[in-house]
Amino acid sequence: MKFWQALTWAETEQIPELAAIAEDLGFDGVLLSDHVFVPRDETSRYPYSRDGKPSFTGASEYPDVWVLLGAIAARTRRLALATSVFVLPLRHPVEVAKAAASLAVVSGGRFALGVGVGWGEEHYDALGVDFASRGRRADECIEVLRKLWQPGWVEHRGEFFAFPAIRQSPAPREPVPIWVGGHSPAALRRAARLGDGFI
Repeated sequence: MKFWQALTWAETEQIPELAAIAEDLGFDGVLLSDHVFVPRDETSRYPYSRDGKPSFTGASEYPDVWVLLGAIAARTRRLALATSVFVLPLRHPVEVAKAAASLAVVSGGRFALGVGVGWGEEHYDALGVDFASRGRRADECIEVLRKLWQPGWVEHRGEFFAFPAIRQSPAPREPVPIWVGGHSPAALRRAARLGDGFI
């Protein structure tokens, strides 16, 4: 049995200190959630509450997970770090691969990337990303991440992303674990097919 502490919705400036306290108390890891923004007029049904309304509001703080997990890595020595979850298909996988690899290196391999496809169509609309194809985009993003975390030159030609031979450095010393979140049948299939675990 391992014990993790979710730090989402704590005051942003207190999160690194809370993580250090969690480590001192013997917690095994900490989790941070990801949203780029909270829309004022939310019409999508939130799948994790009975009434379909999220428990967070526009006043809830959602700091950038890469910045905060980097700060936590600098304040701790053994605490595991993970996202729960990072909305992967909203982002370009080349940028995600760079951030995740950098965090894995500076944390000494303590980072796991928990990913999901999200539920809010408003987020996709605002960022100009097709909502209906988010599952296929997530699958391809995972493929790209795993390619880019290998040493050497890689290229990719897919449905959503394409790039010529490129190389990212630093590469993580060990593969970054990808944990797939969500409770739909598609999410469970994705976890079984492409993930290193389920979150």
